[in-house]
Amino acid sequence: MGYQSATGKQGGAVVEALANNEEFQILAVTRNASGAAAKGLLERFPNIKIVEGNMDDAPKLFEAAKDAGNKNIWGVFSVQVSEGKGVTFDSEVRQGKAMIDEAIKNKVETFVYSSVERGGDEKSWTNQTPVDHFKSKYFIEQHLRDNADKSMKWTILRPVALMENMKPGFETTVFFTALKNALGQTPMQWVATRDVGRYAEKAFVKPERWDRKAVGLAGEEMTFSQLSDQLKSSTGSPAGTTYGILASALRWAIPEIARMLDWFASDGYRADIGKLRESDSELLTFKKWLEKDIILLGWNGYGYGYGRRIWVSNM
Repeated sequence: MGYQSATGKQGGAVVEALANNEEFQILAVTRNASGAAAKGLLERFPNIKIVEGNMDDAPKLFEAAKDAGNKNIWGVFSVQVSEGKGVTFDSEVRQGKAMIDEAIKNKVETFVYSSVERGGDEKSWTNQTPVDHFKSKYFIEQHLRDNADKSMKWTILRPVALMENMKPGFETTVFFTALKNALGQTPMQWVATRDVGRYAEKAFVKPERWDRKAVGLAGEEMTFSQLSDQLKSSTGSPAGTTYGILASALRWAIPEIARMLDWFASDGYRADIGKLRESDSELLTFKKWLEKDIILLGWNGYGYGYGRRIWVSNM
């Protein structure tokens, strides 16, 4: 089984969820097999195999994965990088579509794609949103649905905002300020990457049950004030914010962030948390996530500080 971007937040969570399942041999794909994140993953899970691959060359990536495994790739977890140096709307769509095409060509039996929630399970099929790194995932979803025949089972996971993105530091403080100003008292949904990993596991363990399903994933819905209050209760410090002019500068400098923040306020994520909890009592709330996955490091100059108990990623 292959995992694209295995050292990233979501890929790492999937590896964690399935690493002890003897039914699967995990081929963890990363851009740098000698990097600290890849080495750390291998130290934690010595039974997996690290595969170095170029995400822009899907055929070679599949060949490298087959050389590392048993020549047959049964399943693929696909998630693309949507921000960072050299990443564009076109590059994400190109990578996502290429992974699907190569999976079909190599007769992969189960394909799990991590997308993004765009307003509800049904609305997400038609709602591109004005946010480029959401819109890109819409086009990848359409490509998967239109091109995968019945020989390849597929599942689309649509996580909302990741709790792990709330890493301490000046950048988060500025973003929190912009988020607070945009949302006001409008609630926003969040999910732990641990839960993204668990749902990928569900899709791989019971592919028939999850075949051709797309589901929004969220474990918490809260206003910014509620988020800040919970941080204060759990860490001793509220969500760090700064001068409004810095938040305005962020919006001006990166229009994509401004569009995303405005969409959060006007439309927002609409995962059905109540329905998810009917069959899954393990979904982490923000409070439970803070209790389970966080080691408090204290005040760091910008607000609360914490570190992950479980794993550290580079994406």
